[in-house]
Amino acid sequence: MPTLKPVKSARELVDLYYHDLRSHLLEAAATFDRIERAGALPEDDCRLQELRAAAAVVLDSQPDRAQRFLTALSKPATMNITSR
Repeated sequence: MPTLKPVKSARELVDLYYHDLRSHLLEAAATFDRIERAGALPEDDCRLQELRAAAAVVLDSQPDRAQRFLTALSKPATMNITSR
């Protein structure tokens, strides 16, 4: 299969998405801070660990980040989530 040339250059993509991406990353960081200030989650709730693993995928330099991010969050649930 031939390799497709991107429609926009890397600089154009950064120019286009910088502010939105910065905003989303800031919201994620702030949410992790709020969760940590609220106290520890029950030991059988692995959602925060899964979110941290998915966040690490975003920061690595390997290809197919979006697919690997979704895969990290699509594992069968092994946690016990209690309702309020």
